[in-house]
Amino acid sequence: MSFTTELLSPRAPCTTKVYRPLGGIAGPRLVRDAASRVAVCAIPLAQAAHIAALAAGPAAYVLMSHDTAYFGETSNASTRISKHLSDPTKAFARIAYIVTGYPEPWSNKGPAIYLQYHLWEIARTAGFVNIANDRTPQMPVVGEDERGELQWLLEHARQQLFDAGCLALDSNFDSLCRVASPTDLEDDPIGPHDNDPIRIDVVATPPAGSELELNYVGLWARGYPTADGGFVVMPGAEMRTPVNGSAHEIVKTRRDELRNQKALVPIPGIANRERLLVAVWFPSPAIAAKVVTGAHAAARVWVRRRFPQPIIIAK
Repeated sequence: MSFTTELLSPRAPCTTKVYRPLGGIAGPRLVRDAASRVAVCAIPLAQAAHIAALAAGPAAYVLMSHDTAYFGETSNASTRISKHLSDPTKAFARIAYIVTGYPEPWSNKGPAIYLQYHLWEIARTAGFVNIANDRTPQMPVVGEDERGELQWLLEHARQQLFDAGCLALDSNFDSLCRVASPTDLEDDPIGPHDNDPIRIDVVATPPAGSELELNYVGLWARGYPTADGGFVVMPGAEMRTPVNGSAHEIVKTRRDELRNQKALVPIPGIANRERLLVAVWFPSPAIAAKVVTGAHAAARVWVRRRFPQPIIIAK
């Protein structure tokens, strides 16, 4: 089925209402308009305990950081997004945009599945952000008698997502995709000590407050700098399997070492990522970043953890 990323029909002048149920500027927001049958709830994940009260029933949703988006669908937004909070592959996300039926919830997941697929397709085509979905969303099967209504829901959802602050589909800014970006290529070249041997299966004891997380195209990894100028990547870290052509040869060499030692293994069901099973010491944060990302990434992709303390989800 052919599909255009342009709005399906010219929109007449309209008014969008934004309601802040908890007050504040950057807190949860409910976005809707009188002519629409969808609503969007924008909620920072640090306030995810409020989702159940703000977004009911089946939903399509977008998890976002400033440059990465994940598109999902669910029969229960509160339960699904609460699970995402403990999923390391979703650790990049800072906010959830949840699309639900309005004023009444949808009776089934059909609209949510339709919206997930087409919102993902629009964002992938637009190229404003990195897409964190490892698999293509389910292709919706839609009867001719339903297609017009669902496309109308899509048009309104797309506009309300933009009004809520989601820039994954439509944006006035340049692309924020960072894979093999020019700044990555120019920063932190291989240093004189980066060819030193790595140490596999070290004892990982990060000093209090020193643990960092990776901020790169949705990969999950944590580590910490060491007193000798090195950097330890913790067990459980994800490595992007493809290696960019611009990456230094040592990236492939180090990964081969890890695979030979059974320290780096495939992740079942995910074709483009592998899992680190043990802690590994690297000569510098920069070479650790390059090996983990498979790109000429800089040390600055290691950032302070988003949630250094446990998150309590209210029942």
